[in-house]
Amino acid sequence: MQTIKKYILLFLLILSGGSLWAQSDLEIRKVFQEYGKKKGVVMVELNGKMLEDYDFNTFKSIVISNKPEASSFVRQCIKKDEEGAKKVKQVVSNGKTTSIILQLPEKNELNRLILFNESNGTPPKITLIYIESEENADEVLKLVLKKK
Repeated sequence: MQTIKKYILLFLLILSGGSLWAQSDLEIRKVFQEYGKKKGVVMVELNGKMLEDYDFNTFKSIVISNKPEASSFVRQCIKKDEEGAKKVKQVVSNGKTTSIILQLPEKNELNRLILFNESNGTPPKITLIYIESEENADEVLKLVLKKK
């Protein structure tokens, strides 16, 4: 019985690791690694059945509050990932890019998106989201950006 449990656990680890491999070629993975467990940061990672209703395979987000040094690091990572992007959309406010949407090339037959937003409120806040889905990127964006 213990052997069966070990094989099931190994199988689940292999399945959940697929999303990590899909993100492994991206610079933004460094943001999640660097800031994911720091104070004042909220990181969420969802895979599998939790996302069935959304047609996502992976949803990973990080919200970094009141860490001004994080801004340049996150922007450098996004700039590198932007080099291979199929589509880039930006929102500029007062001469500064505040939001970025990158549609990345497919990997393992999954569409991949990076969404970034930086607000200069009190406290300043950075939001970075990575999504993998079989749905086309425009449908994913409609769902994510839908106003309540």
